[in-house]
Amino acid sequence: MIRDLAIFGPYPPPLGGISVHIQRIESFLLKENIDYRIYNHGFIENDKVISTNKSFFWYIKLLFVKRFKVFHFHQFFFFHFLYFFIFSWIRKEKVLITIHSERILTYSKIKKRLVVFFISKSNKLRVISVSKNLNDWLNSFDIPSVFLPAYVPPNKVVEKHLNITKPLFLFSVWKFNEELANEIYNVPLAFEYLKRHKSKWAMLFMIGSKKSSELEYLNYLINKYDIRDSVQLIFDENLVDYISNCKFILRPNLSDGYGVSLQESMDLGVPAIASDVCERPKGTILFKNNNIEDLSVKVNFTMTTPRKEILQKKEELKYHLKLIDFYLELIKQ
Repeated sequence: MIRDLAIFGPYPPPLGGISVHIQRIESFLLKENIDYRIYNHGFIENDKVISTNKSFFWYIKLLFVKRFKVFHFHQFFFFHFLYFFIFSWIRKEKVLITIHSERILTYSKIKKRLVVFFISKSNKLRVISVSKNLNDWLNSFDIPSVFLPAYVPPNKVVEKHLNITKPLFLFSVWKFNEELANEIYNVPLAFEYLKRHKSKWAMLFMIGSKKSSELEYLNYLINKYDIRDSVQLIFDENLVDYISNCKFILRPNLSDGYGVSLQESMDLGVPAIASDVCERPKGTILFKNNNIEDLSVKVNFTMTTPRKEILQKKEELKYHLKLIDFYLELIKQ
């Protein structure tokens, strides 16, 4: 039997942007009676989810497993682009890939050329970019990428209240290690802001995967910035369940694709503040990348402006419905 759709990517736990996206889209797949399977780049399994156990063998096995009408890959490694090229010529399915980060734009010239070559020479390949900057870059090479942020509304919110006296702001990452902290998430900027304003603020720092995080380096940074009494750490929990405790969410990434947590926050009535490194959800308060002075100005603006006035600029997003339409179109072809 040929099934409709196979999805390859991470599935919670741990909680991250891609894994949450895949988990949330399931309810819409079921609603449309799309017969799907998820190949989880992780260890969790259920009736619809098949674990690959992060094994390289699975990349080989996927070249020869059961047939599907559409195969959707969520890209998160450079070598995926070579794999997509090989896969698209071996298999008969239509291949759809979603690129979740602008990291490609920081690659060397040689790596960029390889990405363009592998994508442009792949067979039956369609591309989705969650970043407008990346989408425009791909289009400049005549690669017909579609701009489609990965935001899927939460299926449910279970509010969990914290007993903390100081006003809280929320800062979240998928996992914590030295490379991600300094090159992507810009943890030093967030911690420096808290250090300067710890008499007024406390930080709710949510980390999607405790198991995958470097806790020794996390403790080192907390001690370096002298903010231990001002940080509440929470691991392996849903961001949306805690956002009501906070005055705003902060996303200071040095590179990013979109920032679905920003839209989540605004949809739940909490303002969002983020670096201006990429296209952000409408209504997000932007500050100059890696500029703590401008961040301070934007926090002050957010706290002195009526919340209703800030949030009226956000929009109701239906990107997830466009993705479902995209699936249905490809399945029927």
